[in-house]
Amino acid sequence: MASRIPERIGWAVATLAARTSDRLLEIGCGRGLAVSLIAPRLKTGSILAIDRSATAIAAARRESKSWQGADKAAFRHMALADLDESEGLFDKMFAINVNLFWTDARAELPVVRKSLKKKGRLYLFYEPPVAAQRDGIAGLVRDKLQASGLTVETVVKKNDSAPLLCLTCAVS
Repeated sequence: MASRIPERIGWAVATLAARTSDRLLEIGCGRGLAVSLIAPRLKTGSILAIDRSATAIAAARRESKSWQGADKAAFRHMALADLDESEGLFDKMFAINVNLFWTDARAELPVVRKSLKKKGRLYLFYEPPVAAQRDGIAGLVRDKLQASGLTVETVVKKNDSAPLLCLTCAVS
C-alpha cells in the first residue's frame, strides 16, 4: 500500500501489539490502512475490517488485495450492530476516530460484549483537534461503556505532533 500512514494509525497499531495468532476486528476501517500494517504480522490469526461506508470498503478491498486471499484479512460493508455470532469471537476489537462510542452506541455495545473473547479487549483511539478535548472524550466514553457492562481499564495519552488518546476496555 503506497499511502502514507497517519501518526494516529501507526500509534494505534503499535499500541494494539497484535500477536501472530490474534483474531481482530476493526470497526470503521476506512481505506484499510491499519489492516495493511497488521495483516503481514499475522500467521494463524486474522482481521475482519468493517465499515458502514460502501465506498470505504471498496477502496480498502482495492488497496489490500494481497491480504484478502491469504485468509488473513476480510472486509465487510456493515455496521457494528449487524455483526453476528457467525463471525466468531475476537481477541481484540478496535476503532480509530469512531465517535459512535461517545454518542449513542446502545445497539453496538451489546454486540461488543458478545463478540469479545473472555480475556479480549476493546481499544478505542481518538485524535481530537486539541489536547484539551481528550479528558472530555475519555469521560464520555467511560460513562457510555460502564452503562453497558464494559470497563475502561486504561487511558493513555500521547503527545507528539498530534494529541492522541487510547482507552482500553474489558467486559465487566
